[in-house]
Amino acid sequence: MKWYCLAGALTVLVGAQLGAQLPKLRSYPEFRVDALFGAGTTVQGGAGMAVPLGPYVRLGVDGAAGATWDQDRTRSSERIDAVARFLLDPFREVPIGLSMGGGASLRYVDGDRVRPYLVAVVDIEGRRRSGFTPALQVGLGGGTRVSIVLRRSAPQWR
Repeated sequence: MKWYCLAGALTVLVGAQLGAQLPKLRSYPEFRVDALFGAGTTVQGGAGMAVPLGPYVRLGVDGAAGATWDQDRTRSSERIDAVARFLLDPFREVPIGLSMGGGASLRYVDGDRVRPYLVAVVDIEGRRRSGFTPALQVGLGGGTRVSIVLRRSAPQWR
């Protein structure tokens, strides 16, 4: 009996070291245009990377810059986001993909201090075209967020 246990343990350890059961996932770029509505209106353009943390989870780290309009003033604004999304269809088995996630955002508006926010998002991805997958992302975090995102993931993965 102990030989069976030892053989099973060795199989698991050797298989994990070889990476035979792990899919080959690579980071990929994403480009975005965001509108934030709350204490003023903000429009920003940004870019970043989506890092696969496994078949079903993507960590997006993005930076964005643009303008904020509030109380008859226009000010520059910048933002850094880290948002993890859980994908319901990571293998592109259906044309439209849905994901939900959350994370954190650091936002700076000229003349103010850096403010941290918690972020919650829902993401709807469309069909892949010309190597890019378009997505509509809506959520909360420093106000209501509406984003158009283009991702350059591998053809078999979202």
